[in-house]
Amino acid sequence: MATGANVKRTEHLDAAFAPGSVAVIGAGPATAGRFYVESLQASGFAGPIYPVHPDGGQLLGLPIYRSLGDIAGPVDLAISCIPARLVPGLVRECAAKRVKALSMFTSGFSETGRETGRALEDEIVRMAREGGVRLIGPNCMGIYSPRCGVSFVPDFPRNAGGVALVCQSGGNAIYLVRLAAERGIRFSKVISYGNACDVNESDLFEYLAEDGDTSLVTAYIEGVKDGGRFQEVLGRLAARKPVVVLKSGTTTEGARTASSHTSSMAGSDRVWSAVLDGAGAVRVDTLYQLVDMMVTFQFLRPVKGRRVAMVGGGGGASVLATDACVSAGFSLPAIPSDVSRAMRSKLDSDAGLILTNPIELNLSPEVTHAMARTMLQHEGFDLMLANCVFGQHPWTPFDVWFDLFCDTIVRVYPEVDKPVAVAIESVLTNQEQHFAALRRRYVEARVPVYYSMADACLAVDRYLRYHEARGGASE
Repeated sequence: MATGANVKRTEHLDAAFAPGSVAVIGAGPATAGRFYVESLQASGFAGPIYPVHPDGGQLLGLPIYRSLGDIAGPVDLAISCIPARLVPGLVRECAAKRVKALSMFTSGFSETGRETGRALEDEIVRMAREGGVRLIGPNCMGIYSPRCGVSFVPDFPRNAGGVALVCQSGGNAIYLVRLAAERGIRFSKVISYGNACDVNESDLFEYLAEDGDTSLVTAYIEGVKDGGRFQEVLGRLAARKPVVVLKSGTTTEGARTASSHTSSMAGSDRVWSAVLDGAGAVRVDTLYQLVDMMVTFQFLRPVKGRRVAMVGGGGGASVLATDACVSAGFSLPAIPSDVSRAMRSKLDSDAGLILTNPIELNLSPEVTHAMARTMLQHEGFDLMLANCVFGQHPWTPFDVWFDLFCDTIVRVYPEVDKPVAVAIESVLTNQEQHFAALRRRYVEARVPVYYSMADACLAVDRYLRYHEARGGASE
């Protein structure tokens, strides 16, 4: 590996994301290192796992090595779970062992705000670059790469997908993977990179631009190390793949918190907006919105326009859903007379039926299916938004209606080529299991699901704006 200024910034990242072997330093029976060993085993890592601890012994069926040098075979990735004062010695060992990357759960460096922490961080960076070792962190959770069974949490999904997550915060990385997994998202690569003393957000964006397993790049960023390089690399990445960014630390107080969390310079919110807009990246404001965009880019069919057919809801829920839809720049055209006649032909009697948009689909299953299909086939509508609101009815149980509604959407979805999105909103804690079961049914059918109609409309609007900025609808 090149040293100093000549280092290739993406060198050894392949070994970090797809290591042949992993050593966990500081892995004793009652240590954080044990959790990493457990996570690797639970995630199906097929290569050798080497726990390292000076006390030796056994851990989870594996022999514990007293030092990195005692391991006979090669080590691609090492994970540090030892005190900060011991890390310089570990970096020397990694260089001697020709370890390609060292991921540091260890904290106590520049994020402390103390000069001693900053100096220690500078020292290990210098040593690592001289020794040909890439550093991830410190103060981070590290890497989740499901294709090769690398994980920092044992309950993450083992199957992979096309979404990459670059996340400065370890806690937010865990939360985002779990939250996204509930909605069908699977990841190509996730990295929590903490203080970014060596491997930083620009390196990761540059790497992911070339990564064939990644179709969508998402990021949670508190601050960047080199604004000019970040802007350049982001532009190249966004020209090739969609990029969605949640930039935190947008207030003075938030920026101060970011500095104490990962020693990051948050920067001006106005400048960040200009950089992200200029590159064509999608900016979001919350973790939930970040997941909403993962769902939208991964599951929403191409959208040709903003004319919405809205089904479900009823009463006040439909009024609020209509407001959300129109506020996001969509229209709800009246149901044309020919469509109305076609829908009425499905009924034995249309007494009391008012065919408006939004429309409640709460008739018999066959009639409901026929009416939904008729609306989706009409050229006057570009997409369907289905509104499912638990807790708005005075009688219980009302489960059957939601099940039938789900039956209709799941059945009609593969029969048409138009996009459909579903909002499932619930305030009933005693309905949570039913709520989750319905969400899983939609996810299994690859129908994008959101937690409210407002969330759905905001996400689809951002998705359309992304494609409109590139010259047209989301073909």
